[in-house]
Amino acid sequence: MGNRLENKVAVIFGGAGRIGSSAAEAFWNEGASLALIDKNAEKLATLKQRFLKGSGQEQRCVIIEDDIENESDAQTVSKRVREIFGKIDILLNCPAYIFRAPFLDHPLEELDRQWHVNVRLVFIFSQAIAKVMKDGGRGKIINLASIGGQYPEKEHAGHCAAKAGIIAISRVMALELAQFNIQVNVVAPGPTETVPFSSPFYTQHPEVLKRIESRTPAGRIGHPEDHTGLLVFLACGESDWVTGQVILSDGGLGLV
Repeated sequence: MGNRLENKVAVIFGGAGRIGSSAAEAFWNEGASLALIDKNAEKLATLKQRFLKGSGQEQRCVIIEDDIENESDAQTVSKRVREIFGKIDILLNCPAYIFRAPFLDHPLEELDRQWHVNVRLVFIFSQAIAKVMKDGGRGKIINLASIGGQYPEKEHAGHCAAKAGIIAISRVMALELAQFNIQVNVVAPGPTETVPFSSPFYTQHPEVLKRIESRTPAGRIGHPEDHTGLLVFLACGESDWVTGQVILSDGGLGLV
């Protein structure tokens, strides 16, 4: 247990996902109070119970079943978190949706869906939370993107477009919110053990995963826990002079 996030309130949008839940555990262990947002309330409840472990700190963690589909949802959730904790110090945005297809066969509706989940929802939720942070005089916003937002990946046109979009938006946010002492940064993971890598495509084509691992200088794909140290750094006071940055967490894949 550390104390780098002691007395801080962290909101994690996409808290039931592999990276979101790993970050939640790391933030909790550093002393943060948590508001975990996801449409999968069952996973959030299991996660919360693992944190508590009979500690009697029930008030440090709240779960909110919501997928923030519109501005009204975003405002309702931000208001509720503020009412519970009195402030919001940290926002980690990590909702994710990915679709794989060759460019010539990529359905337009899948492009729209990836943009909606990965960009639009992050945009509207960040707006709502940033207003709370502005009132509080400080804040940290961390947006999860992907190495695909900076480097092209075959059969991932929609994914790359969406992740590049969130990188661009994050940089503008950093420019505009710096005057309110709000830092905005992006973590761009390389291939990581999350839901897509357990999909039928990868089980049916193990050679694709092996090819990714052989290309990566570290010799493997990432684990969710590989990103948590960086996320804690960007959430705590040690990174107060860091804003507008896109940091690859990719085992060196971006070098090759």
